[in-house]
Amino acid sequence: MTTLCAPTSEVTCFGCCPPIRPPHYDPLDYAGSLRREFSENRAAFLTHGPGYRPIVGYSCWALGFLDARGRTVGCLLHPAQNGGQDLRELVDYGSKCARESCLPAREFSRLPPQGRRFWLTLVAGYNSFYYSSRRANPLFHILEWGARLLEILRLQSLELGWSSTELLARHRFLLAPNLKPRAHRYILAGLLSRNSLAACSPQGLYQELQQIRSAAVEFDEAQGPPPCDQPAHPAHQLPLPHDLLDFIRFGLGLPRTSLERAGQLKAYLDRLIER
Repeated sequence: MTTLCAPTSEVTCFGCCPPIRPPHYDPLDYAGSLRREFSENRAAFLTHGPGYRPIVGYSCWALGFLDARGRTVGCLLHPAQNGGQDLRELVDYGSKCARESCLPAREFSRLPPQGRRFWLTLVAGYNSFYYSSRRANPLFHILEWGARLLEILRLQSLELGWSSTELLARHRFLLAPNLKPRAHRYILAGLLSRNSLAACSPQGLYQELQQIRSAAVEFDEAQGPPPCDQPAHPAHQLPLPHDLLDFIRFGLGLPRTSLERAGQLKAYLDRLIER
């Protein structure tokens, strides 16, 4: 099965490695030194084999080139590289390395095979360094729109004969760095369920998206403090659509709210979307 971490035999993502990284770390900023490091790590591993050595600082001795030509980068201790045996505890971060999975990778795994192929065309020709860079790889941003919305976009694009590149060229706001996908995807999915891309101008769709979000913010602020008989719960745990809960958390900035208030907000949002 194709994964975001290893989409082809020629490309891998090592954005999660090593497990301790400085803020805003991007491998493209250190590509030259990383290439030397990965080559040396591979040579040492092949010569001496695995051995216990804790990670020191931001460098991991087990992160190296997985192939002799230096195309793919990954963990030399991963079970996929060692006949199914997991050796990652040898760096003292084995459990963290094993559970590491970014939000884009999880959303990618929810896409059907056709959806994965459609969106991967955005990074055709990337090498592992560009592919692992959040700055250079548009998939890290696009996938935060969520698998449900991305499937709506893909299917409507296919009806119009658009590729993923053409879709993003026409609707550039989908890649806007200042637009948080998780704060807007519930609204956008609703709008595209009402009117397809064929009936929406790019500017009109973006403006309607922003207008509905602003109206929802005003609606919530007008409600005032919640009544004492409406206990607040962590928003992400409420029994409501996941994308709606993301809007409450990231669009309204409410980590906690009551089920009653969230339900009122959903009803208000749905009315705005459907009108």
